[in-house]
Amino acid sequence: MKVHLPLLRMASIRWKAPLIVSLICLCGVVAAIAQENGFLFRDIGLPAEFDDRIITLTEKDQAGLLWFVTNDGLYRYDGSETIRFDRNSDPAIPHSTITDILADRGDNLWIAGLDGLTRFDLKTWNAVRMKTGAVKQPGLSEANIQSIGEGIDGRIYAGTRDGKLYQVVDDSLALITDITEQFRGQFRLAAIYTIMEPYPGELWMTTEIGKMIRVRVNEGRFSPPEYFGLPEFEGWGIRDVYFHPSGRCLFNVPQHGLYVFDTHSETMERLSPAVASDLGKNGVAFFAPFKADSVLIFTNRADIGKEKLFVYDFIKDTITMRLISYPEYMRDNHIDWFENKGNTLLMSLNNLIVQLVPANQLFKTMLTDAVAINSIRSIYKHPGGRLYIGSYKDRFVSIDEKTGEKIAESNQFVYDIHHWNADTLLLSTEGDGLFWFEMNKRKLTPLVLRPARSGLHPPQTYMTTLTRTGRESVWVGTYTGLLLVNPYTQTYEPVKDDILAQTKILCTVENNGKLWIGTPAGLAEWNMDTDTLHYRISGSPVYCIIRVGTEFWVGTEGKGIFILDRDGRIQDTIDNSGGLTNNTVYGLVAEGRQVVATTQNGMSIIDRQTNRIRNYSRLDQLPASEFNHRAVFHAGDTVYLGTINGLVRFSLNDETALLNAAPSKDIPLTVTRLTTEHSGTGTQRHYAFPYLKENAIVVEPGTRYFSIGFGGWSEYARGLQYFYRLDNQTDWYPLGSRQEIAFVETPPGDYQLELMARLPDGQQAGATLQVPLTVKPAFHQTVWFKVLVLLAIALLIWSVFRYREHVLQKEKKMRVKIASDLHDEVGSSLTRIYFQADSLSAKQYPGDGRQLQQIADTSKEALLTMSDMVWSIDSRFDTVKDLVIRMKDYVYKLREELDAVYRFDIHGSYTSRPVSQIIRQNLFLIFKEALTNAIKYGDGSEITIELDLEHSIQLRVSNRYSAGNSHMADRQGGRGMQSMQQRAAKMGGRLSCTAEEGVFRLTLVIA
Repeated sequence: MKVHLPLLRMASIRWKAPLIVSLICLCGVVAAIAQENGFLFRDIGLPAEFDDRIITLTEKDQAGLLWFVTNDGLYRYDGSETIRFDRNSDPAIPHSTITDILADRGDNLWIAGLDGLTRFDLKTWNAVRMKTGAVKQPGLSEANIQSIGEGIDGRIYAGTRDGKLYQVVDDSLALITDITEQFRGQFRLAAIYTIMEPYPGELWMTTEIGKMIRVRVNEGRFSPPEYFGLPEFEGWGIRDVYFHPSGRCLFNVPQHGLYVFDTHSETMERLSPAVASDLGKNGVAFFAPFKADSVLIFTNRADIGKEKLFVYDFIKDTITMRLISYPEYMRDNHIDWFENKGNTLLMSLNNLIVQLVPANQLFKTMLTDAVAINSIRSIYKHPGGRLYIGSYKDRFVSIDEKTGEKIAESNQFVYDIHHWNADTLLLSTEGDGLFWFEMNKRKLTPLVLRPARSGLHPPQTYMTTLTRTGRESVWVGTYTGLLLVNPYTQTYEPVKDDILAQTKILCTVENNGKLWIGTPAGLAEWNMDTDTLHYRISGSPVYCIIRVGTEFWVGTEGKGIFILDRDGRIQDTIDNSGGLTNNTVYGLVAEGRQVVATTQNGMSIIDRQTNRIRNYSRLDQLPASEFNHRAVFHAGDTVYLGTINGLVRFSLNDETALLNAAPSKDIPLTVTRLTTEHSGTGTQRHYAFPYLKENAIVVEPGTRYFSIGFGGWSEYARGLQYFYRLDNQTDWYPLGSRQEIAFVETPPGDYQLELMARLPDGQQAGATLQVPLTVKPAFHQTVWFKVLVLLAIALLIWSVFRYREHVLQKEKKMRVKIASDLHDEVGSSLTRIYFQADSLSAKQYPGDGRQLQQIADTSKEALLTMSDMVWSIDSRFDTVKDLVIRMKDYVYKLREELDAVYRFDIHGSYTSRPVSQIIRQNLFLIFKEALTNAIKYGDGSEITIELDLEHSIQLRVSNRYSAGNSHMADRQGGRGMQSMQQRAAKMGGRLSCTAEEGVFRLTLVIA
C-alpha cells in the first residue's frame, strides 16, 4: 500500500501554509502502513575484475550496452565481456580523469576530461579529440570539460569547470557563452554540471554557483543566458535535475533540500514529505525518473534511511513512500549513485552495482541470500499464526509474515514438518530423529524410539518424510528404509525391512489398503494385507505423490509427471515436450483446477480443465529456478514453495495473472564481437558490430579461425540458454550459457547465421537473430584459381602431347632416313653381289658354280630380309593399309614358291587407319612365323587366315594337321612359339593357340 503524504512547500518568496495537524498524525502511522518491496535488487553480474574498481559514471548506448567510468579507465560491458580503454588501448582514450560520458543518438560516445573532449565513433571504432575553434590544435589547456549534453537536433554541448559553454562544430569546440561574465570574481568555480534540451529551443544547465541557466536556441543562434535560483542557493552546486514534459523540474540543492521549478511561471517550491521534511537537505538525495510521470528518490541520511523510497508524481503533485527491503548483504551498504539509463534503474551500493526491477506482484520471496545460499527444506504455515521453515542456513525458524520478525527455534536440520494437533508439530530431522514441537510454548521434545518387538535393529536418525495414518501412527521415511511409528508410545516397526532396508524413502501415500512408496528406484507398492511389495514404476526416482480427485499424480526424475488411476495404471504423462519446465519434478500441490509442479528448472502451473501450462523461473522473479524435494505447503489458495535459495509465496486465486499474463522479457541479442586469426595479421578483434546498420559479417581470405561473440545486456541474460545454426536447414546447436561461437576452417561461402535464446522451460525468448555471414575464399579456393589450374593442366597436357608429337615426328624422320640409307646403300650393294654371283654361276666355271649359287641365294635372302627391315622401320608405312598389302604380298610369294593353298579374309575398314611401328613390325613377324609353322606342320590342306579390324586387331591362322603329328600335342612349332609370345607382349596383345579335332588355331588379339 502506498501512502500519499502532504508536502511542505516553500515558494521563491514565502512558505505556503501547511496542514500541521495532518502532518503530525501521519508521521506516526506511515511506517506501519507503508508496503515494502515495490522493487527487487538484482546484481547485474559484473566480472570479478570490477571488485576492486570504483565505478563513478555509467551510460547506456543505443545498442543497449553499458559503459562504466572507473578509477582504472573506461569499460564497455555487453552482459558477457568487458573491454577496457585507456591511453594505451585501441583506440586510445587520452584523458587521465574522466568527468562525464554521453552516448548520443548517432552512435558516438563522448568522453569529457579535465584536459578536453573526445568523440569515440563506435561505428568506425576511432577516437577523435576535439579542438578549439580558434587554435585548431589538439588539446585544450583551458577547457576542463565537466559535462556533456545533447540537443534535440543532435548537437553536442560541453560545459567546463570555469563556466564556459561550448558547441561541437566539425570536431572543434566553439564557445557559446561564459556564464562567469555576469559574476566576475564572485565565485571561485562556476562549473556547469548538467546540460540538456528538455524542451525544444531551451538549453538548460545546472551549475556550481547555485543557478539554473537557460539559453534559448533559434536556428543555430543562442540567446544570452537567463539565471534562476533563490538567493540562499548561491555557492551551492545544483548537480541533479529531472525535467518533466509538463515544464516542471525536480532538483536538489545540498543543505537546502529538494525543489520543484516551474519553467513557465519561473517559480520554485521546496518539496518536503511529512515524515522526512529534511529530505535532500542533509546528506545526499539520489533521484531518477521512473515511468512517465514519476521520480524515485533515495537518501543516505541516517535519520531517514535508504530503506525508504519516495516517489514524486508530477501529475498528482504528491509524494508517496514505500519501504524497500534490502538483501542482508546490502543492508549496511551506502548508496553511491542512482540513475536511470535507458529505462534501466541502476544503483551503486558501496560500489556493488545492482538493478532495481519493479517487483512482480504475483510472488513474494523470503529468506533469499546472494552470498550464503539458503536452501529451504520444509514448510508449514499455522492458521492465523507464524510460518515455520526448515532450511540449511537458518535451521528451524519461525517468521511473522506481517512484521518480518524471524525467530530461531532450534538448531536441527528439519526435513519435514507435520501438523499433529492444534498446537503441536511433528518434525523429522536429518541426523537427530523425531521431535515434538509445541508452538505456543516454543518447546522442542525429542522422541526416543524403541522397537515394537525384539530383534529389530536401531532406527535410523536421518529421517525424511512424515505421513500420518490413523490417530496414533505415522509413516516415517528414513535414509535406510520405512518405519511405522507410534509417537505416543515412541515405538516403531520397520516395513519390508528385507527389501527396503537400504532404500531412501522419498514420499508415501495410502491407497485402498496399499501403501505407495516413492524411492530412488521408482514407485513401490506395498500391499498391507498380503505383506507383498512390487514396483509400479521402475528405473526412475519418484520424489512426490499427491491425490488429485480420483487420480494420483507422481513426480519423477527425468520422466516428468505420471498420472495414475487407483489401480496404479498410467493414464497420462506430462513432461517437457508437453510444456513442463523440466522432467525432474520435486514437488506437487493441487488446489481446485490447478496443479503446481516444482521442478529442477522452474515452476509449472497446470490447468487440469484446459491442460494449459504456464511456466515460471528466475526470469519471473522467483528466488531460484531449482526447487527442493517436497518443500511445498498450501493453505487454501496460498502456496509456499521452497527453493535452493529462499522461499516463495503466491496465491492461486489470481488465475488471470497466473495463467494468462505473459511477462514482458526484453532480451536483446546482437553480435558484439568478431575475433579472427589470420596467417598474416595474427589475432584481431572487432567490436563495432552493434552499431553498424549492416549487420553482415564478412570473414576475409586466409582466416584460419574466427569466433563471434554475441549478447546484449539484460536482467534475464544469465538465465538463458543459447543456440545457433548456419542456414535454416540444419539443426540448432546448443551453446549453453556461453555467448560465443567458434569456427575453425569454415569452407568459403555465403551463410545465414541464426541465433536464438531459450527460457529455462525450453521456450524461445524473443526473436531469432539472423546475421548474413560471408566467408571469403582464399585465392586457391576461388573459381579463378580453379580455372587457372585447369588451364595449366590443359597446357601441360598439350605441351606433353606436342613434345611427344615432336619426338614422334623426329623418330619418323630418323626411321625414314635409316630406311632410305639401308635401301639405297646396303640394298644396292647386295643387289650387285647377287647379280655378279648369279652371272658367274651361269658361266659354269668348273668346281665353283655351287658356291657362287649359294652366294647368290644368300644375297637374295639378305636382300629380302633387308627389305622387310626397311619396311618395318620406314614411318611412311605406319598404316593398316600398308600392313595388309605387305601381308598379302608375303602370302602371294609363299604360294608361288611353295605352292601353298590359303584363304585370306579381312573384316573391317583399313584404308585410313594408322598403326604404330611396334604393332606393324611385330604383327607382321608373328604373321610370317605362323604361316611358316602352318606350312611346315600342316597336312598340306588349305590354310585359313582371318584379319578382323572392326574394333581391335585380331589375327587368326588355322590349319589342319595329321593325327600322328606329335608336334600338335600342345603347340605348333618350337622356339618360334616363344618368340611370338614375346612379340605379342611387346604390343600389349594376347596370343593363344588351340589344337582340337585336327585343327590348329593361333589367335592374336591386340586391344
